[in-house]
Amino acid sequence: MEIGVAKPSTVLLVSYHFHPSNEIGARRPTALARFLVAKGLRVVVVSAFGHQHVESGGELSRGIVAIPVKVPPRTFIDALVAMKRNAVRTDRVDVIPDGGQQPAAVRASASRLISHLRGLFFRLLYFVDQYKKWSWQASKAAVRAGREYDATLIVASAPPDSTLLAGAWAARRLGIPYVPDLRDPWSDSLSWAYPARRIELRLLRILERWVMRSAAAVTSTGASVAALLAERYQGLGSRIHVIRNGYDGGIAPRLSHTDGRLSILFAGELYVGRDPFPLLSGLEWLLARPEVDSARVQVTFMGNASSYDGQSLQAWMQGKRCASVVRILPPQTPEGVAAAVAQSTVLLNLAQQQRLSVPAKTYEHLASGREVLLICEDDCETARLVSAVRGVNQVDPADFHALTQTLLDLYNRHVVRREVTAPAETDVSRFSRASANGDFYAVLASVAALRVAAEGSPAKHAASAAGSPRHGAGLDRTSGKRRGSEP
Repeated sequence: MEIGVAKPSTVLLVSYHFHPSNEIGARRPTALARFLVAKGLRVVVVSAFGHQHVESGGELSRGIVAIPVKVPPRTFIDALVAMKRNAVRTDRVDVIPDGGQQPAAVRASASRLISHLRGLFFRLLYFVDQYKKWSWQASKAAVRAGREYDATLIVASAPPDSTLLAGAWAARRLGIPYVPDLRDPWSDSLSWAYPARRIELRLLRILERWVMRSAAAVTSTGASVAALLAERYQGLGSRIHVIRNGYDGGIAPRLSHTDGRLSILFAGELYVGRDPFPLLSGLEWLLARPEVDSARVQVTFMGNASSYDGQSLQAWMQGKRCASVVRILPPQTPEGVAAAVAQSTVLLNLAQQQRLSVPAKTYEHLASGREVLLICEDDCETARLVSAVRGVNQVDPADFHALTQTLLDLYNRHVVRREVTAPAETDVSRFSRASANGDFYAVLASVAALRVAAEGSPAKHAASAAGSPRHGAGLDRTSGKRRGSEP
């Protein structure tokens, strides 16, 4: 590596999500770009930038050049989605020409056939993902930008997964090293969630194989995914690196007392997998115990959290004890979420049905200075990640006895003994974003000769100009924001 060269190397970064987008997926690529600039490199970013107006070729901050690619209109697809929603009403009675009615079995058979064909059509339409057109345009923009700025290597961060294809194609055209960054599983998410889709999985694996074999290095936020890729693509194990997500900023001061309260907070969105009903059932059990004072217990759901899988939380709680201690609040401002965190004694992390990935919320919780209640399967990646961290209470949602005993233990410690066990800094510091970015830089430097700017050059001071995310930004942005596990 050459030090003190006037013209720094350019890293081309392709990521659908990037600052000023508030999406959770924007955090990792944005933090990486700022880190690379602080190291003395120039970063050219090809992104949708959260649909915000960004000047092409302008600097988002010193050393970070923006190449915006607009999201193509989806008029045709939106029309098809509307047709899908309105087609085939199951309560319709079909009249046949002789004035009679079709038998129920015939109507049901026709409905199933149409539903199957409609589902097959949309699976073909969304093969890989719904961002294919954007990614194709992003790949062409990346080639133009790579030539204009003399890019040294290209990094593509996904999801959306078609971004990985865009990065591979652009790197091949430019003849530079390529590093795909998998924030979530790719083909393994399909094989786990939809094992019957063998043909679709086979086609996806062909694309995945091409990307993996064209890469100079591969980074993954999950160790399970990295192991699966290394096993599937023999000979690539040495190129695959686990680079976790992390918390931004510093570690908050640990809560020292509870004032005799058990205050549990969930700030985010109840999308697929984040099932609150096991907790609510456990809470109902806890409140039924004669020694438990319900006036000292509070559970708050904040964000897009009024229902799960079509079931209203308020309706489920009607007539139950837990209705008096559970608050359901709409999305709040960052300041509102920060205030709620400050008043809580336990942060709730719902991470069910995500066996191969770790929700970004997990890292923010570790650095929050609060005790954590983590509900996820015992054999998932998140459970293994935090298994040695004192202050994280992990429970499998299928083990109701363990869940109730954990809630009772939290009550006895927080309310009766007024004790709290938040994760210690020594256990948490290894999960910092800065540490992860240092590992990322080492991987990039191993596949390309990176020239850094001289001391005192604009690139060396870009980090301060760009600013760094303050502590708690992850928690603030999860309230009512995009679903997703690993930005």
